[in-house]
Amino acid sequence: MRHSLDKKIYIGTMSGTSYDGIDICSLNVANQISLLKFSSFKYPSQLREDISRAIQRQELSLDRYFDLNRRIGQAFSKSIKKFLTQNKINKKNVAAIGLSGQTLFHQPKNRYPFSIQAGDPIIIANECEIDVVSDFRNDHIKLGGEGAPLVPEFHQKLFAKRNTPLVILNIGGISNFTYLDGKSDFYGSDCGPGNALMDSYCQNFLNRPFDRNGKHAKNGVIHFPSLNQMLSHPFFRRRHPKSTGKEIFNIRFIPKQLLKRSSYDILATLTELTAICIAKSIRSQKKFPHQVIVCGGGLRNTFLVNSIERQLNMSLVSSNEYGFNPQAIEAMAFGWMARQRLHKNRLIIKKNKGLIGSLTKSK
Repeated sequence: MRHSLDKKIYIGTMSGTSYDGIDICSLNVANQISLLKFSSFKYPSQLREDISRAIQRQELSLDRYFDLNRRIGQAFSKSIKKFLTQNKINKKNVAAIGLSGQTLFHQPKNRYPFSIQAGDPIIIANECEIDVVSDFRNDHIKLGGEGAPLVPEFHQKLFAKRNTPLVILNIGGISNFTYLDGKSDFYGSDCGPGNALMDSYCQNFLNRPFDRNGKHAKNGVIHFPSLNQMLSHPFFRRRHPKSTGKEIFNIRFIPKQLLKRSSYDILATLTELTAICIAKSIRSQKKFPHQVIVCGGGLRNTFLVNSIERQLNMSLVSSNEYGFNPQAIEAMAFGWMARQRLHKNRLIIKKNKGLIGSLTKSK
């Protein structure tokens, strides 16, 4: 039997702050990083509702946590096995699964900082019969980071160009970026909301998952008093690097005065907020980037992308132009981090180096 370190295929998974489902990819990282296959799988509707309720309320009994931990683990396991079958991947050829889990609570600035993900790695390792590497975020925090974003070093491997400053912008529920200085330095930070506020409004008031292509938003008028009120939140005054989540940017964040306006105006204002916080984060770098390379689900919102371009006075570039599916980047990163953990390659976090991720062996 081949030792897992000799195997070339890694499985990466990602379920982000939009908690709409699970992204799964297979990749080869032997000599260079190559995406082999990618698919997305939806959460069962009741599970998605229960995740949303837990995140929005920001409180959870132990019974409810362990129930979610089990059900999310089963959802990951079922999706991974389906992915392997659909793509005719023999589990014996897979070295490990990089498990994102589903973030429920993220408090990197507490007196005792922590990040809680659900999705039991023991269930996944045993049901898939593949080793699992998980709990990356808490190891990141222990090394002086904030547990998010996790992927700057991975972005450096994929996109870095000599003497060319670049920004890799990921627009998920929360928006984040990696700054590559064109030499050897890099770091990552959250910007603030990505799709989170727009999607929360659509789901709570319009009975739709999101504003497709920003069609609603582009027919609205920005309500500047509400926009300025939201921009005054202390998070936006914190220096980079920083991280956040839906514990701040949820439906309760939207001012009551804004909710009295038309749905078009509300979404126009939330889109503008998102574009401004992203643009301000990018403009705050020492050198303005030569390119901003975009990945994540927010890339499909053409009105949001146009709003960011207007704020930056430059065109954004899809990661597709570099040969990488923009929806797959984060899942790929978790597969790559699993490989780093198995090979005991330490990652750089705020000039510290350490192993991140806990290994769960399959039976």
